[in-house]
Amino acid sequence: MKKIILFIFLINLVQTKILAQDSFRIRKLDSYNNPNLPKVDATDIWNDLTGYVDPITQKEYIICGSTDSVYFFDISTYDKMKLVDVKFGASFFARNRDFETYSHYAYCVADQASGIGALQIFDLQYLPDSVHLVYQSNEFGTFTHTIFIDSISARLYMCSNSKPSGFSAMDVLSLENPEAPTYLMKLQVPTKSNGFPLFNKVHEMYARGDTAYLSCEEAGLFIFDMRTTGSNPLLGTINSYPDQGYNHSSWLDKTGRYLMFTDENMGMDIKIFDIQNINSPQFVSQFNSNVSTTPHNAFWYGDFAYVSAYHDGLRIYDIKDPSNPQQVGWYDTHPVVPETYGGYKGCWGVYPYLPSRRIIASDLTSGIFLLEIDSALVGNKEITKENSNISIFPNPGNDEMLISFDNHNSKLIKVYDSLGRKVIEIESASSLEKIETSNWPTGIYFVEINLGQTKWTKKWVK
Repeated sequence: MKKIILFIFLINLVQTKILAQDSFRIRKLDSYNNPNLPKVDATDIWNDLTGYVDPITQKEYIICGSTDSVYFFDISTYDKMKLVDVKFGASFFARNRDFETYSHYAYCVADQASGIGALQIFDLQYLPDSVHLVYQSNEFGTFTHTIFIDSISARLYMCSNSKPSGFSAMDVLSLENPEAPTYLMKLQVPTKSNGFPLFNKVHEMYARGDTAYLSCEEAGLFIFDMRTTGSNPLLGTINSYPDQGYNHSSWLDKTGRYLMFTDENMGMDIKIFDIQNINSPQFVSQFNSNVSTTPHNAFWYGDFAYVSAYHDGLRIYDIKDPSNPQQVGWYDTHPVVPETYGGYKGCWGVYPYLPSRRIIASDLTSGIFLLEIDSALVGNKEITKENSNISIFPNPGNDEMLISFDNHNSKLIKVYDSLGRKVIEIESASSLEKIETSNWPTGIYFVEINLGQTKWTKKWVK
């Protein structure tokens, strides 16, 4: 009898260890934390982060926020993080900071903070030696919850934006001069039949081309045509769906057919909708890592979703079949056994778009993580598959990209920017294809050429 009880105990112990496993197919290369930094809510130090790739040297960097400052790390050494600069974040005790990069600049805002905030622009071209503040003003935003930059249209979207002239659900700036933004427009929120606005705040947004996908908290998700600065037609609405709560953020797949979004509530699943008919989005699936997990941000890259899931850390899902997402990897930045769900603790941000395929993540209390994903899981086929009969030149280039082939067979050419957003798609039957790139921002692009049975992808730098 004692042997049976011992056996059952051991089985339960093994199962508990498996369920409590801190990582699966992801390993930590390096991390950084300073528990002596100022805290909010007694424990929280860090907030969001993004990655940056120098268009000339192709070195990779991390830009991340703490309650008081903006941190810059050189991660050009594969398994090392080197802190190279720290800049004051224009406000202090900031619960929320947000970052976007454009050309060789980083754009930074803060919200839920003390002091007088501002939009800050940092020049990154002197990295790893130094970072230079080239713009700081609250003219266009004192406290801004999140920002998004569409590099093709050179627009900066500022969400839930408080400024001296008043509050806007969303403002749009032009980055034609990256160091001196200019005001373009304020989103004109449509009204209901009773005269009240459809929503009051845009919590976060995603844009591709002229279309913007706005996560508007309890009101739901709204899709707008942003082509003109005069009026912005409402194209589609997702405001009645399973597990509906606080609509937080969204991301498109590379085809533009599927939209994934999160609701920032405990136990609310991540959702995928088919928006092929943008006027009538259709529910496809929902998924989560745990019945009590709060998903924060979810990013679509290739066939995978990368999710910052607070208490459950970083989670990766195979969503090649959007109707059947499968969890395939994780790294718990906030390991607690047993895990006590509730509140907002753990993994806040994740960025999966570095050319090296390393992942960076931020945890509110545990710091900043440099992670490596199992190469057998994602492979490198979308980035490094070579074919000696195809060449791209000049590389690096400036005003044009030339692609040469050894035959005249029909082929489909797609170019994506470093965030996985499609820049151009063309069909070609020529042995030499010329693509005009003079209006493209400097940076790294991925050229995907579908040759029928094979797919060839190569990095191109402007």
